[in-house]
Amino acid sequence: MEMTLWLIMKRLSGLGERKAIQLIHGILSRGDEAIGIGDDCAAFEFGEEYLLVSTDMITSETHIHKKMTPWQIGWFVVAINLSDIAAKGGKPLGLVLSLGLPRSTSDIFLKELVEGADSCATMHGTSIVGGDTKENPNVTICGTVFGIVIKNKFMSRKGAKPGDIVAVTGTLGKAGVGHYALQHSMENKEITRGLFEPIPRLEEGMALAGLKVINSCMDISDGLSSSLYQLQEVNNVGFEIEKEKIPLAQDLIKLASQENFDAYEYGLHFGGDYELLLTVCPDKFEKVKRIIEKTGTALTAIGQVTKNREIHVVHGDSKKILPNDGYEHFRGRDFG
Repeated sequence: MEMTLWLIMKRLSGLGERKAIQLIHGILSRGDEAIGIGDDCAAFEFGEEYLLVSTDMITSETHIHKKMTPWQIGWFVVAINLSDIAAKGGKPLGLVLSLGLPRSTSDIFLKELVEGADSCATMHGTSIVGGDTKENPNVTICGTVFGIVIKNKFMSRKGAKPGDIVAVTGTLGKAGVGHYALQHSMENKEITRGLFEPIPRLEEGMALAGLKVINSCMDISDGLSSSLYQLQEVNNVGFEIEKEKIPLAQDLIKLASQENFDAYEYGLHFGGDYELLLTVCPDKFEKVKRIIEKTGTALTAIGQVTKNREIHVVHGDSKKILPNDGYEHFRGRDFG
């Protein structure tokens, strides 16, 4: 019996993060939340609004590069939590941080980490209101963020329709080019800033939500390809993405030309940009684009939603299946 059980067990490296979440979801009892596992945030009924709750954790093994300053570590953990609120069109109410730190951690490290976290929170109109500290052999930081959004402004992952335009805010590959530079020992703080200091699109998210025309929305944390496959799963649709329309970061384009690597590999598959990926009816797109551009951020149409559940990338006369090569915890992917 024990041998049989051992043979049928699967390691998390075989499951991957998303199937592990499905396993967890199948076990948990259902609560009273209006929206639970499967979106960027949990959403609870709160009068005419939803109370949004999300959590994200980083560790020295998975997110904290040895070149990151303590200030950047603090900024990063707050930014990635706020990004989930942004993707739902929410306004942040506050965050709590739990810090697991080695006994040998210096007071200067702690001070700078908290200053970075506070800087990100205050810059985006919110604050850190509490948390926990514990001794831990490795740096492990968990953030939990709370936000609020009027119910009819909530932007779900579910709702993409065939014929919708697929669009992204900002540019892609900012984190990817930073990673490439680090992997190849290029000391350039400007290039690595996109990797270490992402900007949550809170203002853009609230502007989108105010229009009440966005059919689906999520943030791009694990790469464009991974995000498209996640939207495919919840919407039972497909996508056709035009490769040359993907807005690549200028630093990525420049470095790819110098180093002779494919910039689109990073634009399509590398995570960490925390831009917003959305779908909207074609007749509403130009209005949405104008509103977003008033925030100082570009909105670029990169393709359309299709009835066919396949995800294609089009380049000239070529149309190929887009591989699901974004980052996934327990599996990972090596770039550069």
